[in-house]
Amino acid sequence: MCGSNNGTSLTVTATQQQPGTDSNSDPGPRSGGGPGPGTQTEPQGPSDEAIELAACMDDSGTTRCARRANQPAPPASTPTAPAKPVITITDLARFAPYSALAATEPGNVGIAGMPANFVAAASVQVQSGTLFGAPLRVRFTPAGYDYTYGDGSSASLAEAGQTWAALGQAQFTPTATSHIYRTSGTFLADVDVRYTAEIDLGGGWEPIAGQLTTDGQPQEIRIYDARTALVAHTCEEDPAGIGC
Repeated sequence: MCGSNNGTSLTVTATQQQPGTDSNSDPGPRSGGGPGPGTQTEPQGPSDEAIELAACMDDSGTTRCARRANQPAPPASTPTAPAKPVITITDLARFAPYSALAATEPGNVGIAGMPANFVAAASVQVQSGTLFGAPLRVRFTPAGYDYTYGDGSSASLAEAGQTWAALGQAQFTPTATSHIYRTSGTFLADVDVRYTAEIDLGGGWEPIAGQLTTDGQPQEIRIYDARTALVAHTCEEDPAGIGC
């Protein structure tokens, strides 16, 4: 502000400075990086989704859209596989193998004081059926043989036994599965077979822990006393001879 006096009048002049209006000064960038006063920004265009939506609108403002053929479909969710049922050896009892017979040779008869050769008629068996709503196959393999001989004695063996002929042995010779009856009489003998099990649910055989035992059917074993006698001919030569 300034003034002048010529003796008759007083003249006062002033200049008011407004911030940001000095055309000769550069205010520089504003703090924070934003545009300064009077700075114009470019308007942003519509998004791709808005453009697609507008293209779908008819004159009444109703959208009628369908997915474009070249747009990828959303990834399909992978169905969760059903859990495999937990199967134990007791669940397989309904598929148990057939009972085995405790046959002896020769012909379920024997001689007191001499070995009677026992042979169990057990083998690998495969059963089919449904368990817990799922089809399956069960394979049973003999693993042990529990004999009850009917004379108060018993034995647990690891093999089924073979005939004397298969072993290349003479009759009434001991084998791994033979038993000696000390007295004559008729005895009920049986063999319980222990099996291991495997199951197949469609993906191959899987072992099941434990063993399944099947009860054997009793068989009559007749044991005779042996007596010796001197004869002139063999039984083939004289079938009616003593002891034939």
